[in-house]
Order: sequence, then structure tokens, then C-alpha cells
Amino acid sequence: MKTPIHAILVSVDYTDILRLTLPYNRHHFASVHIVTTMADADNVYNVAKDWDARVWTTNLFYANRASFNKWAALEWGIERAGLREGAGRPKWLCIMDADILWPKDASLERILRPGFLYTPRRRIAVPSPCVVPPESDWIQYPIHPNEAEFAGYSQVFRNDDPALPPSGPWHETDWKHAGGADSFFQARWRPEFKIRPGWMVLHLGPTAMNWHGRTTPYLD
Repeated sequence: MKTPIHAILVSVDYTDILRLTLPYNRHHFASVHIVTTMADADNVYNVAKDWDARVWTTNLFYANRASFNKWAALEWGIERAGLREGAGRPKWLCIMDADILWPKDASLERILRPGFLYTPRRRIAVPSPCVVPPESDWIQYPIHPNEAEFAGYSQVFRNDDPALPPSGPWHETDWKHAGGADSFFQARWRPEFKIRPGWMVLHLGPTAMNWHGRTTPYLD
């Protein structure tokens, strides 16, 4: 029996991209939870409802004069969705970005072990394509140069991992923008407990451009 993985991601002003990635990725996950703002909730729900994804709304993104505190909102969503340890039996989770595509046949089944963090390497498709490119073409896109860090675009782990505080939060929640806290999150695992699967994901669009909210062009 396939090990269920529960995905959680943030999508604010990103529904043009979410329309591509959610249908493409949905079969990989037992459940998908999307955290967004109250202002963007209807847009996200219009995509999520067709793919059995749960939408959670909060304005914590902008609390305490933050430009886009992704981490406070994400931690709130993890708690509300019951994904923390203690909310039933242990769960495998995937914290991911809304602009990430997993290959259709991607699998972690043979390598998943409690106590490890799994993050595939990523290729960067710039500019963002308006349709999902064939997977046979993904090889043409460059691999992200940061090979050392297991960043937050796709982090798979179990919620009872000893590297994590059981009651949370798992991320620092006082950041003013969406960059950085995932670096400290992945540093909770020692290098020997971090694994790269044998497949790569595709990142739609440039990296490190939307840390303060959406600035990249919208898809046609």
C-alpha cells in the first residue's frame, strides 16, 4: 500500500500558476491544503474545488507590518489542518511551493524512512511557461545552482520527526517576507539525514522574486 503524503502550500495571487500545478501534482498526495489570504480565497477555491484540495484563509501574512510573512501563515495552516504531531497518527508531509511540478511518475515509496528529510533537486523554467512542458523537455532547463540547501519548494518529512519540536512552530514566524525561514527549517536535520530522490522537480519561473508578494508577470 502506498504511503500517504499530505501536502501543504501557500498560494497568494498565484492562481494562474496553481491552475497548472495543482492538477498535475494532485495524484501524488493523500490530501492537499492551500493557505491563502481572505482577499484571494475565492480565486484559490475556484481552482481547489475541482481537485479536492482544502483552502485555509488567514491574514497573518501581513501581521506586524510584514510585507509577506509566509511562515506565520504556513504554521497557522499546519495547525488548523491537523498536520502537527499529536493530531492523530503520525503523517508524512510535503511542504511545497505553488509553482512546483513533480514528475507524473515521481515516487518516494522505496526510500521513505522516518527521521529523514527528502527534497528533490529542481530545474528552473524561466520565463514561466503558460502550459506544462512535456517532461521529456524538462532536461533543457538549468538545475538550480544551490545544491547544498534542501529548500522549501518540496520538503518531505514525517511530522513526528525528532528534529522537530512536537508542539511547533517548526519555522521561525517573525520574518517580514517569504525568504529565509525554510533555510533554518532544513538545517534542523544533520546532513546525513537529508536525501535527494533520484528525480527532479520543475520550478515554473524565476526564484527569489516573490518574497514580498507577487512581482513576476502573470501567465496569459
